[in-house]
Amino acid sequence: MDPHTQQLMPPLKVNVSGSSIVLRSLDDAAAFMRSHPVGAHAEMLLDQMACASAPDLRRRAWRAFETFAEAMKLTPPPRSRLM
Repeated sequence: MDPHTQQLMPPLKVNVSGSSIVLRSLDDAAAFMRSHPVGAHAEMLLDQMACASAPDLRRRAWRAFETFAEAMKLTPPPRSRLM
């Protein structure tokens, strides 16, 4: 991944079964989605993440993932969310 794009996509902490996982890239986020039951509700999001080749599309896909994770209550409170 482009280092500039990575800077615009800070690591995101998600809670799973009482423990925290830090996702640092779209690849990490996609793997998490595929292994977690919520992935069954996110086919379009997974497609967006997989097709995001340009930096702007990757930022948008990351933001969509953040929004989805928050809506599914996978993220901790805002103060402890970012690394």
